Amino acid sequence: MYFIYFSVKYQGMSKKPTSEEISQILKEIGAKVRTHRKVPFKNYEDFAKVFEFNKVTISRLENGENFTMSSLIQVLRVLDISLEDFFTGIK
Repeated sequence: MYFIYFSVKYQGMSKKPTSEEISQILKEIGAKVRTHRKVPFKNYEDFAKVFEFNKVTISRLENGENFTMSSLIQVLRVLDISLEDFFTGIK
């Protein structure tokens, strides 16, 4: 019974993303964060200092390196960007 539910629920989903696809998505996310951050702050160090973020965390996020969702959510909240608006256009 569970298999039938699972098959119907996930029927329209594509295959598991490759590591290259995931890397590309992380880079898109990082570029989008950088674009929004650059409006009020020219560099990530000043941004990190003002909002008491670890500058390495901000650097990793903006460079599309592996980051935590909690870090992304905190940055988006500070920048006053909803998750829905932020992820629009990212595939």
